[in-house]
Amino acid sequence: MQLHSIYQFLKSLVWLNKNKLFMKKKAFTLAEVMVVVGILGILVALATPGFRIHIFRARASEAIATMGLIREMEREYFSKHNAYLVVASPNLRNDPGHPTAPGLGIEVGTVQYFSNAAYSVALTWTVSHFTTAPTNPVDFLISANGNASVQCSGAITDCAVRANDIRNYRLEMDNTGRVVISYDSGTNWQAW
Repeated sequence: MQLHSIYQFLKSLVWLNKNKLFMKKKAFTLAEVMVVVGILGILVALATPGFRIHIFRARASEAIATMGLIREMEREYFSKHNAYLVVASPNLRNDPGHPTAPGLGIEVGTVQYFSNAAYSVALTWTVSHFTTAPTNPVDFLISANGNASVQCSGAITDCAVRANDIRNYRLEMDNTGRVVISYDSGTNWQAW
């Protein structure tokens, strides 16, 4: 008999607790929601500048890779001709023996950011862009100009799909492989 009454007592407690759960609303107060939104806003504000730098560097890495290829082709050309080749902006894909517009025979095709037209090679060196002078003499300077990159449209095949994203980018690599970059059209330069 006693066991049955304990069972009834426990059953009534469970029934009461169930009803209380359904009657009590569980919700956040406005103050709690405002605190959470404020904390999220602070976290986003702190993370955004660091994230943007990674985006800038990722976009520029395409140009760095192509400039490395140009550097190797210049060295190969030098081993055969004992001179480096000056390459004007749109002529990168032309053959080195082209009579009026020599190039290095490099065709980057359709890319994300820097089309063939963005690259050029000069036999001069701009001291102000590099923080230290090179230990070896600089024989050539490879430039990538985001403003010269051709945006894809229509049937153009030698183009960059997202050329408009890098219009203010300027990169330079010397024959030693050192790279400087500017994200603001050449006003402020920094080492890669």
